[in-house]
Amino acid sequence: MKSSWKRRLILAVLTVLAGPWLIGLARAADSAPCDPATACFDVGLKPATLLGDFYLDGVLVASGVASARLTGAPDAPHLIEARNIQDPTTPGFNDLFNYPDQRVTQQTRAGWTWLVAFYPQKNYLKGTLTYICNPANWSVGEALACRPTIDGVSQSDVAPGASAAYFLASGGHVVHTDLVGEAAGNWNTTTRDDNVTVAAARTGYLTVTFSRKGQLQINVLPAGVLADLYVDGAPVAGQAGSASLFVGSGVVHTVEARNVTDPAANGRYAYNDARNTAIVYAGRTGLVYLRPVKVWLTGTLNVTCLINRKAATDDVSCLVSADGATLGAIPAGGRAAFTLPNGPHTVTVAAAGASAGKWDGPVSAAVAIRGGFNSYYTARFNLRPNTPPPIPATQPGPPVAPAPGPVSGAPGSFELGGQVDSFAYPDQMRYAGMTWVKRQMYWSPGDQPDAGMIEEAHAKGFKILIALVGSPDDVAGAANYDSYAAYAGQVAALGADAIEVWNETNLDRSWPRGEIDPAKYTDLLRRAYAQIKANNPNTLVISSAPSPTGAEGAFGLDRVWNDDRYVRGMAAAGAANYADCIGVHYNEGIISPTQASGDPRDPYYTRYYPGMVSTYYNAFGGRRKLCFTELGYLSPEGYGPLPGLFGWAGDTSVAEQAQWLAEVVSLAQRSQVVRMIIIFNVDFTVYDDDPQGGYAIMRPGGGCPACETLHAVTGGR
Repeated sequence: MKSSWKRRLILAVLTVLAGPWLIGLARAADSAPCDPATACFDVGLKPATLLGDFYLDGVLVASGVASARLTGAPDAPHLIEARNIQDPTTPGFNDLFNYPDQRVTQQTRAGWTWLVAFYPQKNYLKGTLTYICNPANWSVGEALACRPTIDGVSQSDVAPGASAAYFLASGGHVVHTDLVGEAAGNWNTTTRDDNVTVAAARTGYLTVTFSRKGQLQINVLPAGVLADLYVDGAPVAGQAGSASLFVGSGVVHTVEARNVTDPAANGRYAYNDARNTAIVYAGRTGLVYLRPVKVWLTGTLNVTCLINRKAATDDVSCLVSADGATLGAIPAGGRAAFTLPNGPHTVTVAAAGASAGKWDGPVSAAVAIRGGFNSYYTARFNLRPNTPPPIPATQPGPPVAPAPGPVSGAPGSFELGGQVDSFAYPDQMRYAGMTWVKRQMYWSPGDQPDAGMIEEAHAKGFKILIALVGSPDDVAGAANYDSYAAYAGQVAALGADAIEVWNETNLDRSWPRGEIDPAKYTDLLRRAYAQIKANNPNTLVISSAPSPTGAEGAFGLDRVWNDDRYVRGMAAAGAANYADCIGVHYNEGIISPTQASGDPRDPYYTRYYPGMVSTYYNAFGGRRKLCFTELGYLSPEGYGPLPGLFGWAGDTSVAEQAQWLAEVVSLAQRSQVVRMIIIFNVDFTVYDDDPQGGYAIMRPGGGCPACETLHAVTGGR
């Protein structure tokens, strides 16, 4: 009993101190008898499903068994070993893991049995690689998959966004991935190689990312100009005005227009090649404009025929020649334009017709023709001496103005207009190609609208955009929303062709302080839209154009929201459901609208016309076109220095104003993104702390250079 007690005590202690094995002592009575002349060792593997080869002092005693009795000399140390340990019932043995050999040195007395239990720990041979297929910006339904090859062995395809686990030997591995499927070509690359290191018994991760290409939209300006288009030196379209293609994202691409032609040139001008650079971001559309420089080969000579004291019965006109070649005839009192090559010319004008002998002449002058410009010459003829004066003709009555007809511009096509103060220059506006006029109307609760402005516009042959504004106090706390909406419906019923619902609602000068919120404004827009459409389904509803600004950090969100944040909020609130067009303002430009960089002030996007277009259009996901309800360029020319807050425009000339307005209209005509531009402004004259007269296209003295440049783009009458 004493020996059995000792064995149990030793087993308990060794259990507490367990290493990879348990060792105990037993009398022969407690196990198979042990020869009194020898020392016995009962050796086993735990768990009992393990099998091994057992050695005593280096000599194999038993093979492929879970346990065995070993015998040796008593009272002498013996090396006991379990080698070649197997685990045939556990999946993954000898692939994912194995067991190290076990050994221990023990001794015991003669006739005693020493128990040895080995608990070998798994030796992991492999680790896990979790492979994740991540083609950036992929969409559900695209035929696409990652096809991995690991150390030259092909694996099953992995769907985008999915993962797969691979058990790999510890150490380095080469993972090659092919992006496969019909949509794979929409990514920048379709193959990649990765080196990974796998640690035994651990899980590593490999995310295989492919960047998506972007779409490049190329437009050649002005409209009608064609060219061979190249991207990064490779041809993409021949004699085209635009092209669209997928290109690598996040890198600079060089876009070129070569062999530029214009079917309307008729030998009067040619174009140089043009180039630009663009970066397109993954999954986005980038716009790049190519504006080849026009090289004028000819200019225009405008000749006026003045035949003094001509009677109605006289048969006389002006016959015009240049450098000895006849150009054409002009009726008396008329004017005609002739195209001549650049350079000096001798112009001769003679009286022609049955009565020509009554007048002196011919007359001639040296005229210099400058490409793309107008030159003027007035040929005056006086009666020769002793020629009787003509009999005065009966004076005709005043001309009868034609009845107003429908204004041109198919629904949805690009149209041009101007914001007016006096509406005193309708002819100049028509000549510039304007078919819309914008005027502001002020609402207060309880008011009834007046039709005067609408009737005046229609009588002059224009469509009218009413910018319907009010006091912030009248809509504080969402008060009077329905009153405003009802008023907007009444304005529509009076025949307004378009209504802009409020103005610059991201500023506290236009919207209640502390309540600036695109969701609140969208609620007002929703109510107004319903009333407008109920009263006149043909009235175009334009959302309020935010003020372009980045000042929210300086003043706080209770006073101002940056316009990009604000339009995203409008889009999130569903404003596109209650507007036919998204209102935009752009009036801080000091460089050409064809430029997307280079403003000397800073690179903030509101400085650039392309930045405004892309920001607003993308905010609404392209669901609605844009209506620029104010777009203008400020010039102090003819007025004097600008006030301090507007000093940024101090170097802008009237010629630049005219050129840039023409360029921006040309861009809009081709963009298929812009529905309308209202030029700010036509005829304002106030020039103080708010120098609105500096934006006017009717300049001091009555000139309108912008009318000429716009006419060249629009072909207005």
